[in-house]
Amino acid sequence: MEGHYSKIIEIWLQNFINTMNSDVKDGFAEPGEDYGDVPKGIKIIFDGYAQDDIKKISFAVFIHKTSLTEYFPLHETQFNTIIHRQDKECVFYAWYTLDDNHIEVLSEDFGFTELKHDFVKELIIKIHERDPYIPG
Repeated sequence: MEGHYSKIIEIWLQNFINTMNSDVKDGFAEPGEDYGDVPKGIKIIFDGYAQDDIKKISFAVFIHKTSLTEYFPLHETQFNTIIHRQDKECVFYAWYTLDDNHIEVLSEDFGFTELKHDFVKELIIKIHERDPYIPG
């Protein structure tokens, strides 16, 4: 199971990238935009560009403890910043390189969550394998 969850996040992120607003790839997006397809219960947002390189794009992938059975609950925001609910969700960060279509999930980072890591890993796998697959 180790590592399998990060491959699933890559699949979700690739689908999001393939369906997202072209503004992100063209360098015009604002952090927080979420205009791509995601599985039900998951939230993926554009997080920004690498310093001095709009072809390297950062994303945040949020997984809520109820993501298997419910839609992702809206975040509270403060000064255009998402308030992360460490007791209820986990966030993974990833880089996407536009030139070679490469995704790197920073899988060692469990996003400062209070959820048990094994629970999050199992939740990711169950969401991905749920039948039928339910888009967000």
